[in-house]
Amino acid sequence: MAGDQIEEIKRKVDIVEVVGEYVDLKKAGRNYKGLCPFHSEKTPSFMVSQELQIFKCFGCGHGGDCYRFLMDYEKIEFPQALKILADRAGVKLIPLKGFTSYEEKEEIYKANFLAGEFYHFLLTSHKLGTPGLEYLKKRGVSNTSIKTFKLGFAPDSPDTLFRFMTKKRGYKSQILEKAGLCVQRGGNSYDRFRARIIFPLSDHYGNILGFSGRVVKDGGDIAKYINSPDTLVYKKGQNLYGLAQTKQFVKVKGYAVVVEGELDLISSFKTDIKNVVAIKGSAFTPEQAELIGRFTKDVRLALDSDFAGDQAARRGIDVLKKQGIDIKVATTNYKDPDEAAKANPEEWAQSVENAQGVYDFLIDSTFAKYDSKTTEGKEKISREVSPILESIEDEIIRAHCAKIIAERLGVGETAVLAQAAKYTNPQTAPQSQSKQNPESKDRRQILEERLLSLEFQTNPQEIKENGVLDLFKNPKAKRLIEEFQKLLEEEFNPQEFAEKLPPDISAFFAEIMLKEEDETDSQKEIQTLINEIKELNAREKIKEITQKLAKKEKEGDQEAVKTLSKELDTAAESLNELES
Repeated sequence: MAGDQIEEIKRKVDIVEVVGEYVDLKKAGRNYKGLCPFHSEKTPSFMVSQELQIFKCFGCGHGGDCYRFLMDYEKIEFPQALKILADRAGVKLIPLKGFTSYEEKEEIYKANFLAGEFYHFLLTSHKLGTPGLEYLKKRGVSNTSIKTFKLGFAPDSPDTLFRFMTKKRGYKSQILEKAGLCVQRGGNSYDRFRARIIFPLSDHYGNILGFSGRVVKDGGDIAKYINSPDTLVYKKGQNLYGLAQTKQFVKVKGYAVVVEGELDLISSFKTDIKNVVAIKGSAFTPEQAELIGRFTKDVRLALDSDFAGDQAARRGIDVLKKQGIDIKVATTNYKDPDEAAKANPEEWAQSVENAQGVYDFLIDSTFAKYDSKTTEGKEKISREVSPILESIEDEIIRAHCAKIIAERLGVGETAVLAQAAKYTNPQTAPQSQSKQNPESKDRRQILEERLLSLEFQTNPQEIKENGVLDLFKNPKAKRLIEEFQKLLEEEFNPQEFAEKLPPDISAFFAEIMLKEEDETDSQKEIQTLINEIKELNAREKIKEITQKLAKKEKEGDQEAVKTLSKELDTAAESLNELES
């Protein structure tokens, strides 16, 4: 990959638009600001510069260009970030060399895509797909849903896919095994999926990572569902089924409905609940919570109504809360969302719309499991609701929930709160964060950087005036000014200037350019800052002269004492003038 193509892509994409798809950015002077996506914060300290095409968080120190943002946010390698941005910029990439693992991943992606197309063709256009098509029609899955989610069918034969991929398309058996499409037994390769409906499992960009296969005939000893094994591109529990098709609806609606399985999602999608994703199982993982958190901070859990579903909801609630996501729980009288959506679409939509608050759900589901009139039942209820109460940070909500529990148990609120206090609160316990402590700066550094920031953002030509360099003591500030004063009189282009700087000075320049510009009189503040820096210089000069004077007095050098005394008087007068 030629470096000029990497730079071409950077020139053609706008980092504000790229970051703006993930972070709510607001104009702040010449820059944009928002809440940092790399650490938890309530006051925005994350800045993006359109001029320099970079971002930086002044809270955790995270920063870089559009490639770095995508790599760190999406947790992908540079070649993947490059491909995403190249597609965005309309640049046809020269094949990458030297990224062996990436080249293998690309081969797996291509093999998965072709396999998905093959399975979809068999289901929709070949007689081999008849059993799959009949099963889906029986389950109420429409042709539109089949097309939208690219459903397929793997016929009941040992090597249909293998023969197509190797004989017709020239794939080697090794790449099919690495993709998890085929398995090797006794020196021969066989299809992993047979006699199953095929659900492609993709990332939120639509790249097929693997597959899930459901049998068309229930019963027997075979597993109802099997999934692709972990591969270079697929890791169980790290993605959400359907997100590629539903993410735009999640953003528009403002919240996501989370269901367990593929058919739960497809049936809900058909009833116009399109802001839906599936976790594929009953355990909501931290990776899935982090992923959904990129698109919304509001989730409605709609898991199966049996006890296992209840336990899954509890685990999911804990995982989601740790990601700072607001949670409600949608419950129905049906076995699962698939059944609810088909039996009574309007009622299903109402249950989602009127989802129950998370603490009300936890309390109600606990009381539903045990007899609150017996001593044994009260003990079990107490054991389950006490940690829930202790996890509530809002004192008013905690008191409200305690009152409800006390009334239903027939005991005093004080007893309920006292029992809850015995439990350690996992939600409020200190947690390690990725937030770093930015290097502390003394007042001189703060003043100098603020002055440079205002000068560069409002009137950079003032930095070339005589005497400006003498104001500064910070070595990086002095070097930056020296580099800037070397420029000819051509129009100042911040990005081109930054590219000419040494790496450490370029980073310093980026930092001061990203500082937020307050809505104040810039010229007035600049003059105030200059005066403050001059005062600091004067005080430092007085301190220096005083130390020399004490030394000469001790040595008995009267001539030097006389000279230094005059210098001290002059410096003191200068300070008095500045202070007045």
